[in-house]
Amino acid sequence: MRTALLYDVHGNLTALEAALAELEHESVDRVVLGGDYALNGPEPAECVDRLRALEGRTASLQGNTDRWIVEGRDDAGVRWTAERLGPDRIAWLAGLPTRVALDEVGVLAVHATPRSDEEVLRPDTPADEVRTMLAGVDARLLVCGHTHVQYRRAVDRWTVVNPGSVGLPDDGDVRAAWAVLDGAEVELRRTTYAVEDAVRRMEASGSPVAARSVVRFRTAHDPG
Repeated sequence: MRTALLYDVHGNLTALEAALAELEHESVDRVVLGGDYALNGPEPAECVDRLRALEGRTASLQGNTDRWIVEGRDDAGVRWTAERLGPDRIAWLAGLPTRVALDEVGVLAVHATPRSDEEVLRPDTPADEVRTMLAGVDARLLVCGHTHVQYRRAVDRWTVVNPGSVGLPDDGDVRAAWAVLDGAEVELRRTTYAVEDAVRRMEASGSPVAARSVVRFRTAHDPG
């Protein structure tokens, strides 16, 4: 069973289409979508529609920024994104689960950690903290996102995999990040895409977070 792992698209349709084009050659059986589909990119509605069109072979999670949109968080970027999504797409986000268990391969997929959609689990998080975060998790492999940093690490009996961010990497590599799970093996992938096309779309979008997102597209670092 081959499973593609796509996390943290963040409204970047150019990056998403590039990753999906490469994915077409992978012969995957299903796709896990790890949340944060819309906020901070130029094409939130288009990204949600593109991902929803994959349904039938997907398992989709709600991320923390999806929750912010559903809750109507008082934030300019959230309001701008929600206006473009409209009620139907927001209702889809509201109905997504916070975890997906792939029991047949011993995998638990969450957005950030099993106990929070905003908790930070990094490649250098101390092992004792990781053990606390994963207490009670029976799955041998945890798939998580949220940090936008692609990595794989082992802590005791668990393997933790972060596929990275498709649309908004934060690890110094501007390419779209994703992964393929093939049985017990995890293949971390990067896909080159037209970053300057995404920049032009972001600059023309009218989003209140455009300037910050443009820096992130070009550098794969959050300017803070």
